Amino acid sequence: MHRSPHGYWLLTRHDDVAAALRDPRLSSEWTKKGSLPGVSARHRAAPDLDDPFVRAQQVVLHSFNMKDPPDHTRVRQLVQQAFTRAAVDHQRGRVAELVDECIDHGLATGSLDLVTELAFPLTITVASEMIGIPTHTRDRFRSSFEDTERLGDPTATDEQRQAARDALVWQLDVIADVVDERRHTPQDDLVSALVQAEDRGETLTTDEILAALLTIYTAGGTTTERMISSGMLLLLRHPEQLALLRARPDLVSGAVTEILRYHHPNQQTTTPRLALDDVDIRGTVIPAGSTVRVALGAANRDPERWQDPESFDITRPELVSLGFGQGIHYCIGAPLARMQTQVAIEHLLRRCPVLALADGEVRHDPRRMDRYERVQVHVADPH
Repeated sequence: MHRSPHGYWLLTRHDDVAAALRDPRLSSEWTKKGSLPGVSARHRAAPDLDDPFVRAQQVVLHSFNMKDPPDHTRVRQLVQQAFTRAAVDHQRGRVAELVDECIDHGLATGSLDLVTELAFPLTITVASEMIGIPTHTRDRFRSSFEDTERLGDPTATDEQRQAARDALVWQLDVIADVVDERRHTPQDDLVSALVQAEDRGETLTTDEILAALLTIYTAGGTTTERMISSGMLLLLRHPEQLALLRARPDLVSGAVTEILRYHHPNQQTTTPRLALDDVDIRGTVIPAGSTVRVALGAANRDPERWQDPESFDITRPELVSLGFGQGIHYCIGAPLARMQTQVAIEHLLRRCPVLALADGEVRHDPRRMDRYERVQVHVADPH
């Protein structure tokens, strides 16, 4: 347990993190504090809905991942329809088609950037098609999420915070336009289903629809992207594991599980918890009203839970990691994220007999050192 100088408690042990994710005293409902975590005091006063960012903030606070039961349960049950096993299986063909398009481009040129030429176009296209985001805005959507991450960053500059506020307002404006279009012209998609649920009187408000769609897009279009690119990088940096997976394609499910454990795409949960009461953890009392963050990346390397946790081993027995969280907020998009990662790895290994990192072409994202902005690989013999 660590008391951060930035004003929050950080839990890192596996058992503490798992317990915190299930503890109803550690709330996800930030309306109980009145603002998003990390938002400046100036925006914590009584809501001025004429301020576009204050209005956007109030919408985000309606997201089901920032709610406790019963509101969380009600909204999640409606959103869940897009992530059933049948719905995910229905997406598999489209995912395979998109992956093959990316690989075709790489085979034609001899190289492929696993971030910008595979993981990003794949995940952003799937998420955009689910929600109806116009094609011409997808690149801007991706960069805007990188801006909004600064909302919860205590080290962000004033300029970065303003860019984050502007990005959030823009995102919700675009999604609101899609929702409005579906009200007038319904289609066979998630947005139309949520709008129709509202129309049937299932108490789903417009703000809840907007917030749910934004949450889904964030997870589907950015987190899964990092899972795919970082996962392939791990395999390339562990050639014995890559060779084993080529020889044993049936190990791909375990490989995805180990990728998620070894290099989690979000080292901490996106939504911090709010202590509603004093919470005693290992004899240390976290006072009511405190912000609590849980370190999923650290929990997944806890030596009390995992044998040889610093070893990347795709044959590791499938103990349940905390990669997708736990409890009522277990990641709703986990089946889709796993399927996309698995299909990307399977097709790369099957279609690219040559697969090797290009010299000097792995670059960390300067904003987050646990992420990459470029992972260039040879997919054909460079000679």
